[in-house]
Amino acid sequence: MSVKVKLEKNGYIKNGFTGFSWTTMFFGFWVPLFRLKLKDFLMFFIFFGFKIFTFYLFFLQMSKNMYFQFYASYTALIPLILFAVVSSAEIWIAYYYNKYYTENLLADGFCTMDGDEYSAAILKNYTYLPYTDEEMADTDKIERYLIFAEQARKTERSKVVAFFVILFISYLILFIMSISIISRF
Repeated sequence: MSVKVKLEKNGYIKNGFTGFSWTTMFFGFWVPLFRLKLKDFLMFFIFFGFKIFTFYLFFLQMSKNMYFQFYASYTALIPLILFAVVSSAEIWIAYYYNKYYTENLLADGFCTMDGDEYSAAILKNYTYLPYTDEEMADTDKIERYLIFAEQARKTERSKVVAFFVILFISYLILFIMSISIISRF
């Protein structure tokens, strides 16, 4: 989960997000659809199609190697390289999509609600919004903002560490399974 902030425009309240998006990581093209962003949905859907094509190439190559002698070749490497590129791109998209979405909301005229220090602190610390001169002069407010932001960043760091631990374990399991399949031949 990312850090959620509330934004308002003409009485209409929307949630903005900062930080890594687990939802985007696991649900991909559905996230922009749920947020009612058709252009983003179409871009994500094209990426999803490319990902399906990559999986198709990968499983096509693996099925050939499963029934016949395994030969290392460039045709075997292409799906693996594409798979690595797609996985890396997916992580990058999950990291930057919330920033892209929230910056678009702010550009469309949404702003923090009056009296919502938490949302203001998060957006200003993540550099979505600039600090005002009045806020810079008020040291108590800056301290509160820093406390809110530090708590949010600490939570985000723990999520990123957990993600990479899970990713490493998953790759390790896949590697062990691949070795066991290859060793049968």
